[in-house]
Formats: sequence, structure tokens, C-alpha cells
Amino acid sequence: MSTTSDVAAVPGAPALPGRPAGRRHDFRVLFDRLRVRSFSRGGLVATVVQPLLFLAVFYCTFAGMLDDQGIGFGRFVTPTVLVQALMFVAIGSATELAADRSSGVFSRLLTSPVDMRAMGLAHLAVVALQGLLSSVAIVLAGHLAGFRFDHGAFAALGFFALAVAFTVALSLATATIALRLRNLEALSAVLHLPYLPLLVLSTGFVEADLFPGWLRPVVAASPVSGVIDALRALSTAELTWGATLPGLAWLVGLLAVFSWTTTAAFRKVAVR
Repeated sequence: MSTTSDVAAVPGAPALPGRPAGRRHDFRVLFDRLRVRSFSRGGLVATVVQPLLFLAVFYCTFAGMLDDQGIGFGRFVTPTVLVQALMFVAIGSATELAADRSSGVFSRLLTSPVDMRAMGLAHLAVVALQGLLSSVAIVLAGHLAGFRFDHGAFAALGFFALAVAFTVALSLATATIALRLRNLEALSAVLHLPYLPLLVLSTGFVEADLFPGWLRPVVAASPVSGVIDALRALSTAELTWGATLPGLAWLVGLLAVFSWTTTAAFRKVAVR
């Protein structure tokens, strides 16, 4: 006598009513939903237009000073603007995640047969796509200011891969916070508070040696400094292991830690 489980186990058999169509189907549906929202007109302003405006403002502010010191603005500051843009992508993705939770979207998904792992993967895939789009837009604009890839195609691919991976790592960190905090106003403050100190206390705009002596170890050990220095090494600065390893080590550590914390936060939300 055949049972329902026997039928469902037959390869190629259609999904039974009330059962999920599969993680791949769930991922595609959720990815399309998040992509449409994230790449709307407002989403593109935050992903592309805003970083380009910052690049223009920084060019007007720093280009002359850097030229006086023999430093090319495009080569030095473009990776900084890129990291700043990736921070905003991660903050925006967490805000959208919190909005879904507060609007009841999470509750509806949790009571449906949707695979929650597909939801997390779709979120990260859209974030990665946003990070890639921001990276391409900033690199093209930076090219007008003198930014170049001096180490060939593989280093250029590594540059974009590092940028996208850093976006994912940041989005995992912000997603953990978004899933833990229910108050949207408090969430906005918590997400934006670390942004400016992390960017200012880094090698984004000045070398670590130009900071006061007591701040230099902090700046040198910053994950933002490590990633910016690695991006510079993969593009226009000297490509050495010493310049790239700190950023790669930070990236691996951030991905490992925040993958675990985000998974735990998702599970906690699912249990409620």
C-alpha cells in the first residue's frame, strides 16, 4: 500500500498541495521579490547615485590636497568611496529586512511552506548583486579621476570579488542587528552609529602614519583599513601579501562569525 510520503519521494513527482515546491523554487521567488524592491528607483539612488555624489564631493575636497603631496585622487580615494558605498548597501538591506519583519511579511512566510534557508540565501544574493553594481559604477566613475587596474585581469577580478564578499559580510552583521531589534528608529541609530568612526579611523583618506601615535594601532588593525588596503593592492598600489592578507583575514573572520550570528537570529525569529 503506497503512502503520501512514498509518492512525494518519487523522483520527478509533482509537489503535493500544501508542500513546498523546493528550495530552488523558493529562492527564485524570494530573490525576484527582493530584487525588484532593491533595484527600484529609490534603491538605485542609494546603490549608485549616492556613492557617485560622495565621489564628486570628495574629489572637490581632497583632489587638490592629494595632488600637492604627489598622490593621485582616483587611485587613493576610489577604494574608500567603494567601501563607504558597500556600508550603505549593508545598512539598507538590514533596514528592508527589519521592515519585512515589522510589516508581517516574516509572519506570513513562517506560516507558509517556504524554506527559511532560501529566504536567507535570496537576501544575500540580492545584497551581492547590489555590491557588484555599486562596485562597477564607482570604478567607472573613478576611472575618470585616474583609477586604474595595474595588475591585470585576475587582480581586477579579485578586486570585485573582495568587494562583493565584503558587502555580504557587512550585510550579515547588519542583518543580525536587524533581526534582534524590533524598534526601527533604534535600529537606524545603531546601524549608522559605527559607520563614520570606522571610516574616519582608517586608512581611507590618510595613511596610518599620519595619525597620532596612540591611534595608529587602532587604525592599522581596523577591518575597514584592511579591506581598503587590499582593494588598493589589487588595483593601483603594490600587490603584496602584506597588503592583502589583513583584509582577507578580516573578511574570513567576519563571514564566519556573522554567518553564525545571523543563522541564530533567523532561528530565534522563526521560533517566536
